[in-house]
Amino acid sequence: MNLSGAPQFLFAAGREAGDTRYPFSVLGLGDVVVPGAFVSLLRQVDIDGLEADTGGAKPAAKTSEVDFVYFYAGVGAYAAGLAATFVANYVTKAGQPALVYIVPSLLLTAVATAASRGELPQLLAYKSQRAEAAKVKRDEMKAEWKAKKEEAQAGKE
Repeated sequence: MNLSGAPQFLFAAGREAGDTRYPFSVLGLGDVVVPGAFVSLLRQVDIDGLEADTGGAKPAAKTSEVDFVYFYAGVGAYAAGLAATFVANYVTKAGQPALVYIVPSLLLTAVATAASRGELPQLLAYKSQRAEAAKVKRDEMKAEWKAKKEEAQAGKE
């Protein structure tokens, strides 16, 4: 199989009879992946929860016990931003960069959700438990590598 060009989704564009322009609206891979990564982070915020007194994450709950407030708000915001993109395409009869509509809808929704729950400082200070664990592991590996390097230097002397 030979691919030529970036992956994309094609949607039939609302065109009038006799319109010879490209008959599709195009949604690029980046219009799905970048917002998807943010929505995934919002899901992780729901799973980790937000610690009220210190900021950041608290011990994770079981997935079955989680409300997924931020995740569902993020999915809804993505859908609203995508809908706004298609409306803009239809109204202007021209292509629109989807991220111009999707990113603000995601960011504003996440901030509004956190503010309405009184968790805005904690959301802005959030660090996932997985990221913290990866940082600890990285630091351990650096220390181990440094010890081996020093050991090798001492062996040469």
